[in-house]
Amino acid sequence: MTLTIDTQPEAGPSSSSSPSSLAPGPSPYHESSQFRHWRYSPSSLKTIREELNAKSVEVVAKNTEMEKEAQISLGHSYTDPPSPTAYLTVSDELLLLRFYCSQISKICRHGFGLPEVVESTAISYLKRFYLKNSVMEWHPKNIMPTCLFLAAKTTNYPVLIDQFISKFSKLSPDDILDTEFLVAQSLGFEFWVRGAEKSLRGWSLDLQNQPNPPLDVIQKSLNEALGYHSTSLFTDSEFIYTPSQIGLACWHLSNKTLIEDFLDYRYSSFVPSNDPSDEARERGSGAQNDGEGDEDVRVDGEEKDHLRTLPYGLEKERLLAILEEIETLVSHGKEEIDLKKVKTIDKRLKSCTNPEKIPGTALYVKRKREKDTAEAASKAAKTAKASAAAADRESVFGEVISVSSKSPALGERKPLSPRVTLNGVTVTAGITQPGGAEVALEDEGMGVKDENGIVMGGKGLIDVGLPLSKDI
Repeated sequence: MTLTIDTQPEAGPSSSSSPSSLAPGPSPYHESSQFRHWRYSPSSLKTIREELNAKSVEVVAKNTEMEKEAQISLGHSYTDPPSPTAYLTVSDELLLLRFYCSQISKICRHGFGLPEVVESTAISYLKRFYLKNSVMEWHPKNIMPTCLFLAAKTTNYPVLIDQFISKFSKLSPDDILDTEFLVAQSLGFEFWVRGAEKSLRGWSLDLQNQPNPPLDVIQKSLNEALGYHSTSLFTDSEFIYTPSQIGLACWHLSNKTLIEDFLDYRYSSFVPSNDPSDEARERGSGAQNDGEGDEDVRVDGEEKDHLRTLPYGLEKERLLAILEEIETLVSHGKEEIDLKKVKTIDKRLKSCTNPEKIPGTALYVKRKREKDTAEAASKAAKTAKASAAAADRESVFGEVISVSSKSPALGERKPLSPRVTLNGVTVTAGITQPGGAEVALEDEGMGVKDENGIVMGGKGLIDVGLPLSKDI
């Protein structure tokens, strides 16, 4: 149940923003694309994954049959399609996804020594990708390195591609670059991830803002809280709860007494502000939304006034209930990954992966050929269109008039010479100039005229040649 003063709609997969979704929220997080496009209720997450899994099974089964027919037509041996029970379930996909999320942590910390913001961003990218795609369509071993490479760039900790691929066996630069746009497209080109680490550290400052704060206890609990935050990355908490809620839950896990004493102090000493901006900031810094959008409840005016008298816009009991929900998720994230089961799932995945996505298969080659043909046709159409547009621009004043070299008018025409004098001798009437031009002199005036009456120079232009008469 969402106990908020201003009801917020449940955010779903990336879509065009409505005017109402652009209204200022109580905190910067509530105005972000993460809140508007990547926030779900637990029930909606389950529905999305079940529908995606069912659709992927249908597509893989269809393409496997097409691959079999293509192999038969080529005279090659073929493998029978897998049985319905061989396909992965939603839980199988989640276990494999969790395993590769843990691999990101190991590579970041021990392979590159990258900061935690890169690790958390890469894991978020991987989890978001598989809300739009199935493991049976794209294997995580191919997508995970791309998510990490992209996260390093978007968080301003880029790694050179040659240095990056050296940490992975059997990986080439093309393997990263070929899937980079696919990942970015699946993310809706929304690369900014608001993690809970900053909120967690912000709570440490709030904990010190009370009479006689237990500084030693706060400092000691901080490292443990950060450990719980790292565990929360492997869960769905970021899709359901706000970063501030997750950060406070990590503190609550590290030291329950510290947090509950702090909340007792805040709820007992809280004085509502008359400044709406202060009120919004107070609600936004805490646990204003519990993330359960499918149980959204509109509150009446009287209850709104009551909630304004509470820190974080929630009753203390409701806030503690939210923390317990997050703690349950984090406790599941701490469970050891069954590597034996992961290997079994990975082995089954080899037989039920979409052949359209596997290089070397007949269906892959066919799709690639069709894509290349379509791209060539599109390029040819664009070239033809550009040529037609260029021709239209050139003929804006009408068609070009062409004159044949055999035309009598062209043959009778004599070229003109720009010279007024010839070897220092004044040009006289009737003298043919080089090139065959006959000119007539004009003693008075500004030049000589050709047979068409065009003046080409003359007495007024002294520097052209010798004077045309004695009187200059």
